[in-house]
Amino acid sequence: MSGPAAQTKPFADILVVCDGDPDDAEGVRRAAEIAARHGARLTALTVADCAGDIDHLAGFSGRGRAEIEDGLRADMLERLRATVETARPQVTPDLAVAIGRPFRAIIADVLANGRDLVVKMAEPFDARHRYLFTSTDQHLLRKCPCPVWLAMPQATQPPASILAAIDLGDGDADAAGQDPLNRTILSTAMRAAAATGATIHVTHVWEAPAEDLVRRWTDDAEEARRYTAAIEDRRRQALGALIAAMTAEHPEMAGALRPHLARGRPREVIPAHIDAMGADLLVIGTLGRTGVPGLIIGNTAEDVLNAVDCSVLTVKPSGYVSPLADHSH
Repeated sequence: MSGPAAQTKPFADILVVCDGDPDDAEGVRRAAEIAARHGARLTALTVADCAGDIDHLAGFSGRGRAEIEDGLRADMLERLRATVETARPQVTPDLAVAIGRPFRAIIADVLANGRDLVVKMAEPFDARHRYLFTSTDQHLLRKCPCPVWLAMPQATQPPASILAAIDLGDGDADAAGQDPLNRTILSTAMRAAAATGATIHVTHVWEAPAEDLVRRWTDDAEEARRYTAAIEDRRRQALGALIAAMTAEHPEMAGALRPHLARGRPREVIPAHIDAMGADLLVIGTLGRTGVPGLIIGNTAEDVLNAVDCSVLTVKPSGYVSPLADHSH
């Protein structure tokens, strides 16, 4: 049974990451647009990954490490302030600087300040991988405890069309409305769509893994068809149950949720649906239920993210604890 109706919870504390690239100002503008829509606090953070250089400079310059770090922080703060001024954002952010590995500093800030969204322009990619495995982006996808919005420069902001990719497991309709990861994906998509009138395409991609086996072991040509039809019907009922549960709790979003059921491989079907629907944003869970938290990104999610051109908003399963939580201090 669904709980009482409740308004979609807005984002309250947003961190935008500036990594010294020319599109930093665009990232600040996009984060400020979200902050203005949600009435959220906004902080801009830049991180210098140069701890080894500081040690080297201190060794031959005769200057203390603290003195060098103070000078570097002052310079970083001035450049960050110039970036914000260039952006002319709707919301003026607080400014923060850090020295160290960027992903560690970002996650430490999230943990220390209770941020509920990280916004960052997506890093450049090569011909083989959209997000480089050693990049800050990939570390955030694996280890950041709050949702991460990686914005593509060409994606519309705010998004007019959102695709929320869900996994219904074996298609149990009774359990579908209570699945923690799917509920997190949909509630996050609703937050992204808040006050914009965006359509949320709730998409489940299903497969019939035993179809070939059924064909091989029966002389009844209709048996395989009945098998796949039963799977599709089960998934359709589960999808309907999930949407019904979420709209009962968030009636203001009832008109925004559009169910889609498609057969195929997620890594192929989801990018095709994004193109067909003109989606500006993909909301997806980045850790599989059976994955090792913080160490690996779900294979399906990784394949999908490597194939899309829209912005992505990634979430973790309910109860996820970052492996960096014990080292955030």
